[in-house]
Amino acid sequence: MKDKFQFNPFSGVFEDDLDAIIVPNFDINKMILKIKDPKPKAIEFLGKQGRGKTTHLTYLHQKLSEYPIYYLHKSSNVSSLLNDTSEIVFVDSIHHLSLRDRIQLFKTKRTVIYTTHWTRKLEGYLGQKKIYTVKFKGINTKVLSSIINQRLMLAANGELTDQDRFTDEQTNRLIKKFGDDYRGIINYLFKEYQ
Repeated sequence: MKDKFQFNPFSGVFEDDLDAIIVPNFDINKMILKIKDPKPKAIEFLGKQGRGKTTHLTYLHQKLSEYPIYYLHKSSNVSSLLNDTSEIVFVDSIHHLSLRDRIQLFKTKRTVIYTTHWTRKLEGYLGQKKIYTVKFKGINTKVLSSIINQRLMLAANGELTDQDRFTDEQTNRLIKKFGDDYRGIINYLFKEYQ
């Protein structure tokens, strides 16, 4: 089986390959229009870890790469984000900003697109922004099968047979085991394809 693939289909994906594997959780063209609309707003990608928020944020940013994206972590220096002169910013893991910094960000940027585990509607209100929420919850057999099979095709050395592709039945077994934890499913499949 390993000789059918150039690399593990469930290893990390290069940003350039996102188009080949993602099944967007929203209409990308409508989202781009919403972001470009001059009305002030914040768009939050809301959900637990491992549900695809960062993947979708990165994918959306690729379509609007003229604006900056910040991937925050515990030790991030947030001054570059807060001092950025762009009217539109993408922020992964906004919870790494303090409450005060989040409010300042909402007040000073026309549009903020960010990932979060908890809604930031209070900060949005205090920062005078209308918040639009895209929820990352639940899982769909057809969507998951498509994501898995697209990863297999991306990594394949050649044509895949029907036996190489995941069926809805196989995908349903993964859903029963992991629920809607996409990251958990991908990590499990990574080990299976090692």
